[in-house]
Amino acid sequence: MLDLPAIRTRWNALRMTFQFKSLSIGIIIAMCAGLLVPAVIGIISLNHLRQEKTNTDIELYLNDKIALLSNSLALPVWNYDLNLANKIAQASLQDRQVVRITISDTKQDPILNLEYPERNIGTLHTAWHELILNGEIAGFVKVDLDDGLMKQQSQQDQSVYTYILLGQFALALILILLALHYRVLKPLATLTRFSNQLADGDFNHTVGWQRTDEIGHLAAQLDQMRRDLRAAFSEQQAILNNVPAGVIFIRDGAIQLANRHAEAIFGYEQGSMHGLHPNELYLSNDQFIAIRERARLTMTAILGRYAEELRLKRFDGSAFWARMSGCGLDPNNPQAGSIWVFEDISERKAAESEINNLAFYDPLTQLPNRRLLLDRLKHALISSTRSMRCGALLFIDLDDFKTLNDTFGHDSGDCLLQQVAQRLTTCVRQDDTVARLGGDEFVILLEDLSIDMQEAAALAKNVCEKILAALNQRYLINKHERYSTPSIGVTLFINHNESIEELLKRADMAMYEAKAAGRNTIRFFDQKMQDMLMNRAAMEDGLRQAILKTEFQLYYQPQIISTGFLTGVEALVRWVHPQRGLVSPAEFIPLAEESGLILPLGHWVLQTACEQIASWAYNKDMANLSIAVNVSARQFHQADFVDEVLSIIEQTGANPSRLKLELTESMLIDDIEDIITKMTLLKAHGVGFSLDDFGTGYSSLYYLKRLPLDQLKIDQSFVRNILSDANDAAIAKMVVALGLSLNLNVIAEGVELEAQRDYLARLGCHAYQGYLFSKPLPLHDFEAFYNEKMRPENKLVG
Repeated sequence: MLDLPAIRTRWNALRMTFQFKSLSIGIIIAMCAGLLVPAVIGIISLNHLRQEKTNTDIELYLNDKIALLSNSLALPVWNYDLNLANKIAQASLQDRQVVRITISDTKQDPILNLEYPERNIGTLHTAWHELILNGEIAGFVKVDLDDGLMKQQSQQDQSVYTYILLGQFALALILILLALHYRVLKPLATLTRFSNQLADGDFNHTVGWQRTDEIGHLAAQLDQMRRDLRAAFSEQQAILNNVPAGVIFIRDGAIQLANRHAEAIFGYEQGSMHGLHPNELYLSNDQFIAIRERARLTMTAILGRYAEELRLKRFDGSAFWARMSGCGLDPNNPQAGSIWVFEDISERKAAESEINNLAFYDPLTQLPNRRLLLDRLKHALISSTRSMRCGALLFIDLDDFKTLNDTFGHDSGDCLLQQVAQRLTTCVRQDDTVARLGGDEFVILLEDLSIDMQEAAALAKNVCEKILAALNQRYLINKHERYSTPSIGVTLFINHNESIEELLKRADMAMYEAKAAGRNTIRFFDQKMQDMLMNRAAMEDGLRQAILKTEFQLYYQPQIISTGFLTGVEALVRWVHPQRGLVSPAEFIPLAEESGLILPLGHWVLQTACEQIASWAYNKDMANLSIAVNVSARQFHQADFVDEVLSIIEQTGANPSRLKLELTESMLIDDIEDIITKMTLLKAHGVGFSLDDFGTGYSSLYYLKRLPLDQLKIDQSFVRNILSDANDAAIAKMVVALGLSLNLNVIAEGVELEAQRDYLARLGCHAYQGYLFSKPLPLHDFEAFYNEKMRPENKLVG
């Protein structure tokens, strides 16, 4: 485990050392700047003055040199004595600064040019002068003088000046630093270490030296503070260690102080809680964050105190119950820290839990007993009245339990009851209640099932079937296999008018009906509900058989545009029952959705429609007809739906551009991104899409514009009253306008009157489907209808 207090101590020392070094560096930089800047300015000034003097000296020297030469050369040049002129010039060239001497006649044509180009190491300075004899010009002389030697001497002088100034700077800096180090910085470092000792709670070591200046006075004050803190801390420790509760002081996100009782409660060694992060005391970091936020909100009030009973964690990881209370030292300054007091209440909590278990739980199975069940049932009735959602009460009795108990002994019976309790718990939701009334009688409370009574009954029946399946499995009791079956009675409730005892009585009566029916079965108290469930079960079985025997048939309802042409049909599935005849889709489609049978049924519909598309492709008059197929949400959300559609198209040879899949708005609620992806993939192969029942469900324009749709369908509920209901008319108008703005076709279903068609046409809707043109027809009747009325020469006139 990390030694957090030691790490914190080292970190504080490192931080203070770094701050001290920063102060030293700052002082050194300031001194260097104070000494170096004047020295640099002096060097620059001296260099500038030296350069100016060098330039002046060169000019004066050049003027003297040219004047001397002009006086010496006037007579030889007048007499054209080049030999003498050459000697005079050579004498001047003995000066190593002279690079070139040029003598010219009166026409300035050179008559003598002497040059030493290797002397050109600096900048050339040139001067002209007339050669005058007896008031007349005999010629001209030009001298080129190099300043390199003078500048070299000047640079040597500058280097000497610079070294002298830098030496003075270094010597002054060393002397000042030595004085500053021994008189200021070193004493400050000692005081810093001393203050760190005080911050870490070390009140035994003194400063160790005395001085009479300001720093010495500061040291004396700090040492007095040390003595005062040592006395106060000793008194504080004496008080805290005798308080019969755990006390912890927290500041800067760490425990600064913990008394011995706190260390004992949390199982830490003496002194080891110092520097510990408070979240180490909680079962999880989430618990710590939640409690910290609640405490913060409470303690921000004036004199606000926070108290709570909760489970905390000891050093060894074990959990225990504690009562925690705390308050901030300064409500206006959260950084001032807070005091927390802890009390171990594990024994009291254990006693309360034992009392609660004895009062509300069955000691054998640990399930709620009758008392707790009645309390929860009371609240369930109130909640059901408020929400208008049905609940159910299940009364379960084990068949022939007395025989097993008497034959194999009470221990075997108790073991069976315990296993039954465990299995019942796995069959229900977490919020449902499984209770034991006594003996072999169990009651299950199912809340918040559904608003619809029939759906609630179906859900309750599903739970009962799970219970039957679970309790019919073998039991291993004392290394022997035993079997037991249940009889289950069910009653539904939806309001607070029924008494609790009446509900239990109904469920009990239904359970006896189950026993009378042969046991190991389910019975509902309401006979009508029982009949409905039996009919529903029979229809589900019949639906499974119908799928296997292909007792379905597709009907086709024409879709016609305003010019009278038939552009396509909608395929509608019909169940031709061998005894009942034609079964309404309203009866079996919802059942197919709930039972999952919609998947094989939808596959058959899609395949049959594609086969018909392929068949009509050989009829030149009907080859252009499209078929719209309704796709359920459960069907569309299959992971392999796209592959399924493409496989059917490939197998049947259907033209995908003649297939239109109709989706409902309710499908857009779940996983819209998956829907868009699948639609896009199918759209890329030519399959079209229509949004059915538009305006009745989830209408999001953001998603609508992203869907690769071809058509919007106005629901028949709006078309039915479009002539009499302004709201329906407004919705229809909105759908048409939206379709046009999104460049989508719009079709209205349920058109039964010519006035409805005409009104829709005025809105801009020119595609229709409804009894005004034709009801859904079986294939043979539809083809006859088409040949009679829809062929181009016989088409209906819009």
